[in-house]
Amino acid sequence: MKIAFFYEGLKPGGVEHMIANLSHDLIARGHSLTLILAGAPTPRDYPVAPGVGVHWLRHPTSSARGTIVTLARMLRAGRYDIVLSAMPQFNNAAVIARLLSGTKARNVLTERTNPQADYARLVGWKQKAWHKAAMLAYPFASEIVAVSAGLADSLARFARLDRNRITVIHNPAYRPHVHGPEAAHPWTRDANGPVIVAAGRLVEQKDFATLLRALALVERQDVRAVIFGDGPLRAELEALIAQLNLTERVALPGFVPDITPSIAAAGCFVLSSAWEGFGNVLIEALGAGASIVTTDCPDGPREIVADGRFGALVPVGDAPAMAHAIDAMLRAPAAPERQVARARDFSVAIACDRYEAVFRRALGA
Repeated sequence: MKIAFFYEGLKPGGVEHMIANLSHDLIARGHSLTLILAGAPTPRDYPVAPGVGVHWLRHPTSSARGTIVTLARMLRAGRYDIVLSAMPQFNNAAVIARLLSGTKARNVLTERTNPQADYARLVGWKQKAWHKAAMLAYPFASEIVAVSAGLADSLARFARLDRNRITVIHNPAYRPHVHGPEAAHPWTRDANGPVIVAAGRLVEQKDFATLLRALALVERQDVRAVIFGDGPLRAELEALIAQLNLTERVALPGFVPDITPSIAAAGCFVLSSAWEGFGNVLIEALGAGASIVTTDCPDGPREIVADGRFGALVPVGDAPAMAHAIDAMLRAPAAPERQVARARDFSVAIACDRYEAVFRRALGA
């Protein structure tokens, strides 16, 4: 099959991680894959498989709407079988471009995060209207994929779709890693007490403020937290760290390309998000054999930890409940081999099998 994937870019993020992981298996299985990306490359981009074609449209604002005509022209020239895209703004543009192209390509749209939660935080009527255009564009797609069952339910309500039209394919987030302990954060190697790892952009969605408040409440005062990631709330979180007297107990090292060694060395991972589409980082934590505490946020974490079998679930924004769960995790950590076995349920090979089935269905095969 000849597949085009349309999105913003390859900088760190859930969608980008998904397509980078998937690219290796798609190429290995004999498919042709071309990435048509609205933005421009960055030094932090995820590497894709050799043999993948990459076209950067270099739109000044990485706008999906601003690239529709160019995308239509590229689809016409490339004669693709499948146009794969992700997130409402790029899904809408991909559908319109495919219609303008006049080709027989099939749109496969993927939803990665809660569309209603994203819509509520958009500013300006143009952005909101474009997001809502999913109700008009999505029915023209051949296939629609959501990365969790909860997200599929949310998308059906938001875009007024028949829930039966949406296929659930969990993110291909698990790949075995082999790293020496020297690659881990120094705190995980200094034997000065337990370390909790968290990761994500420093934004409202990840709610690291609740994690910090929970850390201040845990019974053991030698517990430290390393929170990987960058974002606009860094100064706000640093002020909260000082206010809670956690300066010596919290590290914000910024973006690190591979956090798996640190998760494996620490053995403890906490996700504090207010909402997710799936929660790739939980799969990384499982694959590293770590014990997990996660919020029971929409959508994905409950499915990943199987209703609490592979990690403790706590209410969103509840610092005392999170502190209690962290205490319990430190007292009775999960068996690493059991966690890794669960992570294998989210392997790239399994996801690729399911995407191939969706592509064949879209083509009527």
